Amino acid sequence: MTQMPRHVRDALQDLMVEYAYAVDALSDIDNLLDLFTDDAQVDMTAIGLPMMYGRGDIKAFFDTVFETMSHHFHFMSNYRPESWDGTVGAMTSYVIGMGRAKDGNTVTVQVKYRMECIEQDGTWKCRHYTISPMMPLPGSLTEIHGEA
Repeated sequence: MTQMPRHVRDALQDLMVEYAYAVDALSDIDNLLDLFTDDAQVDMTAIGLPMMYGRGDIKAFFDTVFETMSHHFHFMSNYRPESWDGTVGAMTSYVIGMGRAKDGNTVTVQVKYRMECIEQDGTWKCRHYTISPMMPLPGSLTEIHGEA
């Protein structure tokens, strides 16, 4: 692996942070979708949530999240460049995610995000996003989001 340039590392870390802020806002789906390529894949299957192919699937999932949740909070740390080939960069981060559904149910997860990103028209976008559990998942995750 070629060492990831600092400006690429910063851009990928910023993209991950913007993703967390967009999800936590629970209000602007277009802002969230702008962080992804048109053909992005989002794999949440390791935590019992769906595999999504393209912005249409991503929008459908997050429309439901934004509708059913009253609060979201993500705390991110341990950013680590995973790969860089001169065009495609991947970075991971540890995440504690918390949420409260409008029905009062709450959830807290400790997971790892991995985002594989490319630059399009001067903007870095995620083309493949994966969530992996770092600690056992709570049952309330299924209660809030249903079964995959």
